[in-house]
Amino acid sequence: MNKKYSVLIAEDESIVLLGLKALLTQLGHTVIGEAHTGQEAVAYCSSLKPELLIMDIKMPVLDGIQALEQINRSRKFKMPCIFISAYSDDNLIERAREAGVFNYLVKPIRLEDLRAALNITMQQYREYVQMVQERDQAKEDLKNRKLIERAKGILMDNFNMKEKQAMEFMQKKARDSQKKLTVVAQGIIQMDEALK
Repeated sequence: MNKKYSVLIAEDESIVLLGLKALLTQLGHTVIGEAHTGQEAVAYCSSLKPELLIMDIKMPVLDGIQALEQINRSRKFKMPCIFISAYSDDNLIERAREAGVFNYLVKPIRLEDLRAALNITMQQYREYVQMVQERDQAKEDLKNRKLIERAKGILMDNFNMKEKQAMEFMQKKARDSQKKLTVVAQGIIQMDEALK
């Protein structure tokens, strides 16, 4: 069974908006908001927190690409977004890709096209979130490893410890104080800097 999503539609043509709403409802998704300008799309994304955005590229006030760029600027993870457009020229598609769009449909939108685009978009979004989390975790791990190595070096230099001893000392201190090893390492570094 496919997961159902809360969707924000951003489309300035009422008839297209109604059509999209009908298709999404038919697929079992919930339309939680309707934006008629790019600016409204930015505001609604912030206040309504949809799981998915379906947005026309040609919109008044802000076009869809500018709106998506603004939306993504204020988020940790890019908004899963499907652009819809009557146009499919290479320049537009490239701008959409650079803005961080996950999918692109050319009007008129058919039910099966929308179903496939939704499934692909949300699968890509899950993979993207996982990739960002893994990248952030790797950065954090590296930062922590550097901290621990630096603290170990301070203990080895100042207290004539061997590497294994320095590590065991920090691990014991972490256990005894019920603190993370990185917190103990930071404490050692700060004390060393204060003494210098």
